[in-house]
Amino acid sequence: MSADLIFLGGTVHTVNPRDEIAQAVAVEGDRIVAVGRDDDIKPLKGPKTRVVELRGRSLLPGFIDAHCHLAGLGMAFVSIDCKAPGMQSIEALKKAVYEQAQTAPPGTWIRGRGYDQSRLAERRHPNRRDWDDVAPNHPVIFTRTCGHIASVSSTALARAGITDQTPHPSGGRYDRDGGRNLGVAYETAQTPLQFAAMPTSDEYREALVRADQAYIAAGATSVHDAGGLVGLPAFSACQEVFEQSRMRLRVYAFATVNSRQHPAMGVLEAGVRTGLGDRLLRLGAFKVMTDGSSSGPTAATREPYTCDEHDSGILYWQQEDLEDLLGTAHRRGFQCTVHAVGDRAIEQTLTAIERAQHAFRRDGIRHRIEHCGICPPDLQQRVAGLGIVPAMQPAFFWEFGDGYIRNYGRHRADVMFPARSLLARGVRVAGSSDAPVTHYAPLFGIEQALTRKTSDGDVCGPAEKVELAAAIRMHTRHGAYASFEEGWKGSIEIGKVADLCVLADDIARMPVTRLRDLPIDMTVLGGTVLFEG
Repeated sequence: MSADLIFLGGTVHTVNPRDEIAQAVAVEGDRIVAVGRDDDIKPLKGPKTRVVELRGRSLLPGFIDAHCHLAGLGMAFVSIDCKAPGMQSIEALKKAVYEQAQTAPPGTWIRGRGYDQSRLAERRHPNRRDWDDVAPNHPVIFTRTCGHIASVSSTALARAGITDQTPHPSGGRYDRDGGRNLGVAYETAQTPLQFAAMPTSDEYREALVRADQAYIAAGATSVHDAGGLVGLPAFSACQEVFEQSRMRLRVYAFATVNSRQHPAMGVLEAGVRTGLGDRLLRLGAFKVMTDGSSSGPTAATREPYTCDEHDSGILYWQQEDLEDLLGTAHRRGFQCTVHAVGDRAIEQTLTAIERAQHAFRRDGIRHRIEHCGICPPDLQQRVAGLGIVPAMQPAFFWEFGDGYIRNYGRHRADVMFPARSLLARGVRVAGSSDAPVTHYAPLFGIEQALTRKTSDGDVCGPAEKVELAAAIRMHTRHGAYASFEEGWKGSIEIGKVADLCVLADDIARMPVTRLRDLPIDMTVLGGTVLFEG
């Protein structure tokens, strides 16, 4: 036997059960056929074998982002970038909108992504008056960095059928000036606006391809799409780009709902369940949105916010309604997951999952919690007891950590995304980015899992920093576990699929604060080299 692809002379982080470091790997077809020392692998070299001399560089399993939004990331690349240098004021955003309105045909959408009102010079959300000043003939929608708040123009409100008399919906609200709707919509209030601004199928296809290219170049080979594909035109678009071989990532796609009227609710009646599909595109968890964002802040907390004693966030569901919905999905064979950031939302979710399992016992389930943000020890114990898989975003600390301390108080910021404590309890914490909420590159998330450092130089919960091996495992094997796929991917072991990435240096020798800038030299998916830096 001769291998098709051989890697020699590296530091191979196998992420096997013993976290062994090897030197060399051989690949035949789409499978790993040998792992060991150089002398073990060299005899597998044949006349057509490609040999990659690692020269000490690290070889890792392909990264898995266990919570992202593919179409959203792809659309962000062609929207006005509110995080770009010089864009930290409403006046700068208005200027960008004005310039785009000069060339965009009247009536076409102008989109922006990533603003953070706490970092804008004016320290407020932009509103309809701002956009109407510069683009009266265009619907304008700017989505806050968290994705849970939208700022829109008067034309956009009209497109969505929202007037000054439209009441606050359950699980959401509008900013108002007297009786006037200001065009700033929170949580479920933004849903009709996002639907009105939904990209066309062609735009979705191109967005998915852009996101695919970005992830492959960042060393990722699998993603869990946490909302935006199932139940929307993007799912058929996703199938088409796979059929056209323009999509390479392995995608585990959630069906995400925030109300009983959401289009994705149909999957509960369709007779399908988690796992439908193949190793490229599979139906994933049934996901329920249950509170707001960590940075809004709109997360549902048990005690009022430190920054506002009259606010404790937005909770979407009454307890009995959440229990009914999750119980239905649980009985019908779905993996269930809940977007739960605040401790009140996490507590509500755990109770609902406990009751679902008690009412209808299922073995081998791996229900999840997306984010699992403010999670003190009493909730950590319940997460572990239920076998919950939390998909956490350590990358959030850099961009949002200072706001966590300010909004929730240090006592709560220190137990946000408590990866180390949960891992110590035997919980398989999966690492993710929530892109485009923050940067999609897995190495950025690995760095932040090690440091938990904010952009202002503070640290959220020093005791929750994890070791390098744990951070890598969160972004590889545990991501595979979260989608029931650890048997064939997520680590470098004989018989597993050859999803791999080569870093430009030895990750263990790099200064921790430089990991985000460590280049990816090669990404391999199923034995095929898809990217070389």
